[in-house]
Amino acid sequence: MTSGVRVRAIGFGRQAAPFVDLLWTVYDGDPNWIPMLRRAQMERLDPGKTPFLRYGEAQLFIAERDGRDIGRISAQINPLHDDKWNESAGFFGHFDCIDDGEAATALFEAAESWLRERGARFSRGPFSFTINDESGCLVKGFDTPPMVAMPHGRTWFPELIEANGYQKAKDLWAYRYPVDAPLGDRRERAWRRIHDHPRVTVRPFDKRNFQRDVRIAAEIFNEAWVENWGSVPITAEEADRLAADLAQFADPRLTAFVEIDGEAAAMVISIPNLNECARDIDGRLFPFGWAKVLWRLKRGPESGRVMLLGVRQKWRTREFAQLGVMLTAEVHVRGAAQGYQWAELGWVLEDNHLLNHALRRTDAEVYKVYRIFEKTL
Repeated sequence: MTSGVRVRAIGFGRQAAPFVDLLWTVYDGDPNWIPMLRRAQMERLDPGKTPFLRYGEAQLFIAERDGRDIGRISAQINPLHDDKWNESAGFFGHFDCIDDGEAATALFEAAESWLRERGARFSRGPFSFTINDESGCLVKGFDTPPMVAMPHGRTWFPELIEANGYQKAKDLWAYRYPVDAPLGDRRERAWRRIHDHPRVTVRPFDKRNFQRDVRIAAEIFNEAWVENWGSVPITAEEADRLAADLAQFADPRLTAFVEIDGEAAAMVISIPNLNECARDIDGRLFPFGWAKVLWRLKRGPESGRVMLLGVRQKWRTREFAQLGVMLTAEVHVRGAAQGYQWAELGWVLEDNHLLNHALRRTDAEVYKVYRIFEKTL
């Protein structure tokens, strides 16, 4: 045990409240931190609400000094990852800590010991809890608030992680894209070509059958990104949970399926930036938080996020080669019609050269970088 620091394991559900509460200590004084709604954070740590906590294995740890909670971390084993990649992986996540090297070391020692006991050969993260959730440690872009469902961080987090023997495994890029700018001739041609194709229908998600459509979108996502580094499938339970979350604030007009011969061939899910709407409620809906958020959502935020995008493998043909470009153009057109000014596209793997090249041919620019770290155990 590191001198002066004590690490304790805590449970899930209501027992996880201190795990959430200490964030207000870690981010004290950071003007760009916007806490996720506290209720949503607690639900993510509730096995009854979070499917991963039913099919995976995880443990939460808190570091304290002199009776004060100053840092946290999770350790987890994802059987879906091991089934797919066969590499005895261990993962860490939810790493948030004050600028205290002893506390960080104590947290990593606890997490790594837990992972070793379960046969993990390496530790990779941060993932909270899977790569389909909030992923990566912010290494660029501390000067702007986080987008909805994306992590934030303090400037010292990367150094604390590296000081404990971790090295870069992969960077994830988030693009800032102007929606209030012209679409551009090339993308407008691609957009019109797909829209005018006799075999194609473009439709928004059906609000009355939203869960069904999110499940279809998850199936497309799983197929589209199956070869991506570190990818794991979104389960049916996770898709249903995502649908339940999105139904509270998503705008179906910012979603789209491209159907070819009646089959859903590609999809995009974009969402309003809830963080922009919740910037001053301190993560609490009551007594007045709900009213502020709902009014701002109704009025319309300036920004949104392209959350999921994918094209089925069978439709990556010469005839439909520009489906991905068309989907980003579709979001542009729909977002502009709703008064959005800009959108975040991401994250994107740094070595996804095809997608990065396509985005760089637009007005998009990388404005945040999130790093995945790894350490042999």
